[in-house]
Amino acid sequence: MGALAHRDTVVQVGDADRVVLLDLDDPAHPPRILTGPAAEIWTAVDGRRTLAEVTGVVAEAFDAPVDTVAGDVSAFVASLLEARLVEEVAR
Repeated sequence: MGALAHRDTVVQVGDADRVVLLDLDDPAHPPRILTGPAAEIWTAVDGRRTLAEVTGVVAEAFDAPVDTVAGDVSAFVASLLEARLVEEVAR
């Protein structure tokens, strides 16, 4: 998997504790509100980090072993990809 990036059509407001997302390509879809680990994952996706690197950032943020959070991070990133809120990009 390449690096993960927020899609250009997704706007966000909020801070490290709470992020609200709106996909401008799909204004009929309600805004998505992310808190806790979901917000941390969203913030770690920066267009340069791979899934493994995002997982490492999240594990460090919650002082947890990588293998403990890997499944949850992977599943949430998959849901963001499916919802077309993030995309894979070349580094």
